[in-house]
Amino acid sequence: MWRVVLPELVVTATALVALLGDLFLPAGRKRAVGYLSLVGVVLALAAAVGLAATGAVTPGGVGPAPAGPLAGMIEADFFALAMKVVFVAVGLGTVLLGVDFAETRGLPRGEFFSLTLIAVLGMMLMAGSRDLVMIYLGLETTAISSYALAGLLRGDLRSGEAALKYFLTGALASAVILFGMALVFGAAGSTNLGDLLGPGGLAGIRSGWVPVAVTGLVLLVAGFGFKLAAVPFHFWAPDAYEGAPTPVTAFFSVGPKAAAFAAVLRIFGPVLVAGAPGGAGGVLGDFSGLLPTLFAVLSVVTMTVGNLAALAQTDMKRLLAYSSIAHAGYILVGLAVASPRGLAAVVYYLAAYAAMNLGAFAVVIWLENRGTGREVKDYVGLARRAPLAALALVVCFLSLIGIPPTAGFFGKLYLFLAAVGEGQTWLAVVMVLNSAVSVGYYYGVVRNMYLVKESEALGAEPGAVGTIPGTPLVRTALGLAVVAVLVLGVFFEPLSRLAAMAGGAL
Repeated sequence: MWRVVLPELVVTATALVALLGDLFLPAGRKRAVGYLSLVGVVLALAAAVGLAATGAVTPGGVGPAPAGPLAGMIEADFFALAMKVVFVAVGLGTVLLGVDFAETRGLPRGEFFSLTLIAVLGMMLMAGSRDLVMIYLGLETTAISSYALAGLLRGDLRSGEAALKYFLTGALASAVILFGMALVFGAAGSTNLGDLLGPGGLAGIRSGWVPVAVTGLVLLVAGFGFKLAAVPFHFWAPDAYEGAPTPVTAFFSVGPKAAAFAAVLRIFGPVLVAGAPGGAGGVLGDFSGLLPTLFAVLSVVTMTVGNLAALAQTDMKRLLAYSSIAHAGYILVGLAVASPRGLAAVVYYLAAYAAMNLGAFAVVIWLENRGTGREVKDYVGLARRAPLAALALVVCFLSLIGIPPTAGFFGKLYLFLAAVGEGQTWLAVVMVLNSAVSVGYYYGVVRNMYLVKESEALGAEPGAVGTIPGTPLVRTALGLAVVAVLVLGVFFEPLSRLAAMAGGAL
């Protein structure tokens, strides 16, 4: 049934409306393109939630699969639905943050909103795909849109540099992923995930083809490692995040990264669970233990390098870029433990991370709309000049550190318990130690906001209270993000059960 892809259809239609609206609307009414995009994203979110509310897709089952050309390509399970809700919510936050920014910085509205929505469409396809070819199509739909989004500040050399670096390294990563898929296809004779993970797929290949299949899976890990900004594939992220328009940076930090994790869960989730001790048997026999080891190494190196590099940053966007790299390392813990609980923890943490990181970037955009906020020193006295923004940023930072009762605390606790439950206590300890290290750079910003006097840092008298008011749309986006951070924490138990159901649908 086409009903299960209704959210994708709504997003596609909205992207076309945004592009055409920018073309035909008079110059004085271009702002309406943002509002049209906002309406479309809300409708897409309602369509996704409606699939669960009406029972079309249930936590314990699979909805009706599309017929025709999409037969066997799209999966209408609860995991796909859960990730679609996260992706559309990220799109909603990005549109809210981008309306005023586009007007302030002169971004081409049609391109910005349509490309953002097309990227969201690709993310949704990645989460709901049951075929390697469809996953790759979704990946490239998101990637190509992202390259263009990074370079939308056409008068800014840093934006052009960000787009070029992102494109060159992204194209290489896409080629690696495609080559890995080709090797897996050559070894197993199919690109359908159901066939690959069944008895006649990777589990039943002749011994001579096992090295080919393992090489293909390793290449997939490396290619997706780039998309996740995992070390040592992270080198593009700080420059791309710094140079891109800030709403685009906010989108990059949560959207494509969460989609890449969704694709990794689709491809490797059943392999990891089947190859775990006490599981149903390794999909690649003796080689099934290779993947958890790879993910464990990537996790430790990524979180450690990300946190240590963030300590030295003075640019706020680069600081959050390295913070994003560190959080990719935390999420990789769920893959490294190779258990159903670990996969469920990944699903929950992706939703929590999207809320808290979008909230942090919302404060950056709040200031950037007033011509400041790029440097950490710009946050001196923010508690006086924008008290609500400062308080919201503290909440988001507490969540990023992992302080209760925020979503970040319960997300890390979920990952911690998953690691300890599978006997990988050392990995949980490394995650806790890295969270302690992260306090240093988050506290530096909070210290500037509340403890450093403006006269001492800036050579001027303290400004009046409320001198940096936020626009209504930015305040709305920030408010929604903070509420999500708190709700995901307070209602952890029922939401973690939903995450477990989503992980169990893989």
